[in-house]
Amino acid sequence: MHWAQIIITTSHTASEAIANFLFDMDVLGVEFKDVNESTTSLISYYPLDDLVNTRVRRISNFLSELSTWGLDPQPAKIELKHVESEEWSEAWKSTISPQRIGKHLLVVPTWYEIPFDEKSTIIRLDPGMAFGTGHHPTTRLSLQLLEQVVEPSQYIADIGTGSGILAIAAIKLGAEHVDAIELDPTAIPVACENFEINDVIDHISLIQGDGIKTLNGKYDLIVGNILTKTILPIIPHCPSRLLPEGHVIFSGILESEMPQVQEVLSDNGLECVQMLQETEGDLVWTAVLARILI
Repeated sequence: MHWAQIIITTSHTASEAIANFLFDMDVLGVEFKDVNESTTSLISYYPLDDLVNTRVRRISNFLSELSTWGLDPQPAKIELKHVESEEWSEAWKSTISPQRIGKHLLVVPTWYEIPFDEKSTIIRLDPGMAFGTGHHPTTRLSLQLLEQVVEPSQYIADIGTGSGILAIAAIKLGAEHVDAIELDPTAIPVACENFEINDVIDHISLIQGDGIKTLNGKYDLIVGNILTKTILPIIPHCPSRLLPEGHVIFSGILESEMPQVQEVLSDNGLECVQMLQETEGDLVWTAVLARILI
């Protein structure tokens, strides 16, 4: 069978957002290959049909819009190749393996068979299906902080749930309930499917809406793996949505943006308790844990 192979060379920073867009266009698979410390290639496969040029044009337009979201897609190079293969999908899957995050979390592709492991908290996802698969530093940092603070019977809000990975982790770590909020309608069915795969759907309310303004309840923890420009306007709403001694976790913050985030947290009665960082090429991503000042 003939396939269209679309190769996008871009920055590590923009790669997961682009992969999410490719799946919105019903890509059949995406393979990530690092070019150097700051650049990666996304190798995607589509049927070879009369929509190929339209897909390339849509991708090009999407790349040009990323800078308005604070993401630099450069070198933003697109290549189109024709390939003939019946086995590319299995080859792609073979490049993805389980990854351990924190002390006990283990993110496992849905097709991957692993031996029984009672010491690990297992989350099953299809890598690349929506933002937040554990392959990006911002997601890993969020999961590490979640593992430290989630306690039994807690109520949690996950702002911008994406794939649902943080909501799934929270329930598997002992939380009673998660309100998972997502603005993008294309991510809703992905998150719902992941909740079913992980048998947590009875403990999660999946809501399509505009962030924290969608919520009316109070929570032990509010978590958001999103960009700083989205985090900053959320922070002032957090104190009224937190229970006494409640916490927030925010990730997706560049190191250079952290002073501004700390200032806004402090101005709204929230104290920074812990910061975690992970380097990706020439970028340093930061996640912060904060609590209401007592």
